[in-house]
Amino acid sequence: MLFPGLSSLVIEDVIATSSVLRLTVRSTMTSASCPRCGTESRRVHAWHLRRLADLPVGGRPVVMGLRVRRLLCTDVQCPQRTFREQIPALASRYARRTLRLAATIEQVAVALAGRAGAALLATLGVSVSGRVCCAR
Repeated sequence: MLFPGLSSLVIEDVIATSSVLRLTVRSTMTSASCPRCGTESRRVHAWHLRRLADLPVGGRPVVMGLRVRRLLCTDVQCPQRTFREQIPALASRYARRTLRLAATIEQVAVALAGRAGAALLATLGVSVSGRVCCAR
């Protein structure tokens, strides 16, 4: 299974090139809760594409285009008019990496640190910033 524990996702498109695997996925959830007041909403205002890096497959980096809905809060007294649905099992808010990729990078960083960790991740097909991982 490509995404264990994430049965709420549907893979819409897969584009495999020699250098990268690009996936377009979307949520199958029918509603989401407003982060401010907690009111459930099904009213779709727009769609938004989040780009997330995921664990490599076959040595190729995986870039996931996650289509999320921008929903309208149906509580007229709530100051939050619109909000984006979140997939907390996949990625935290504002993240550019999936939780499992972030955990893998963290484990390698703790075990090897610095340039050795960055070199191992590069051979696995994971790209990390030199400023974050290899700064002197």
